[in-house]
Amino acid sequence: MNENNLVSIQQYAVKHKMSTFAVIKQINAGHVKTVKKDDQDYVLDESISQTPPSALLPQPVKKVEEEGKTADVDYEAKFHELLSKYIDLHEKYTRLIEEKYDAKK
Repeated sequence: MNENNLVSIQQYAVKHKMSTFAVIKQINAGHVKTVKKDDQDYVLDESISQTPPSALLPQPVKKVEEEGKTADVDYEAKFHELLSKYIDLHEKYTRLIEEKYDAKK
């Protein structure tokens, strides 16, 4: 039993778009398994994956292969480089639109 699979009755109800009353009815009917922990009932939710939550998060890329050696990536510098290219292209686009508009007059 994985503790990541234990959710409260209310959380289970919200996740499965059910009322709390409907979840309790399913528990009493034996359709949903529960575990008692710290004087509170938890629902054993098998729909939650068995992988740890940290493994589900995307891992940041810290190194890039450059000519056979690894180097740290300066994301802020890359962002500003791309932003300056975007600004240049946007200015060219604006000039083209203005020229097209002036040509129609």
